[in-house]
Amino acid sequence: MAIIMMAAVCLVPMGQADASYSNIQGETNVIEVDESADFNIIYSNQDLATDADISIEYDAKLTNSRGETQSNAVSPSSGSLDNNVSKTLTVDAPKDAGTYTLTVEFVCEVDGDEVDKATQKYTIKVVEPITLTVDLKVAEGSNIDPSGLGVYFWVDGKMIEDSFTTFTVSTKGTATVSYDWIADVSNGEHKFKVVAAEGGITGIEGLGEEHSFYVGEKSYTTYTILVVVLLIIVIIALIWVYRKPVKNYGKPKARR
Repeated sequence: MAIIMMAAVCLVPMGQADASYSNIQGETNVIEVDESADFNIIYSNQDLATDADISIEYDAKLTNSRGETQSNAVSPSSGSLDNNVSKTLTVDAPKDAGTYTLTVEFVCEVDGDEVDKATQKYTIKVVEPITLTVDLKVAEGSNIDPSGLGVYFWVDGKMIEDSFTTFTVSTKGTATVSYDWIADVSNGEHKFKVVAAEGGITGIEGLGEEHSFYVGEKSYTTYTILVVVLLIIVIIALIWVYRKPVKNYGKPKARR
């Protein structure tokens, strides 16, 4: 009898936990500053009777790393949901880069009584775009016409799928291709290059050549600051010594 009772106690919470489900989904968790992205939210509860008076409400907000709510950052920020039917929310990224959190609270009521409450969080990185630029040039003696040639940017050995672009060579046989890379990038050195979308293209200088860029501190910035501070201290000390008044103790008394 005791074993049966224990099994019943264990099974009830498990069934309640499995009955409801809520989630936030997005195509990306990285947004450019002052740009927007869509996210889908959903709430599902298998225990809700189809003939009951069901109300599913949500409230959404975007907060920064200090927990401060960003004004008018989520649209629509509140409303109702149908059971097991997703809804799209648009998040407008703030002008300041940083880590933000999309929080959605769900409340489910049946016949006016609250039966479930759930909260979901989604971390969003708001970043400044990194502009990658490569200068291309038709090699001397080449008879290739690269106008309309398609290229992809590669960063750290990976092709950026949405970086496809075409270019037109000027009368001087040169061209510039650029791409604004939106990514949550780690500090340090990164390498990029431009590769023709179709292989076998020759006679264009710059294709396939690797370039470097840095995120964060590239050199000994901290040591430079320390040296400058020490130099300022030395200068202040020298000025103090130079301007220090000389004490005059008068002439020594003459011997009698």
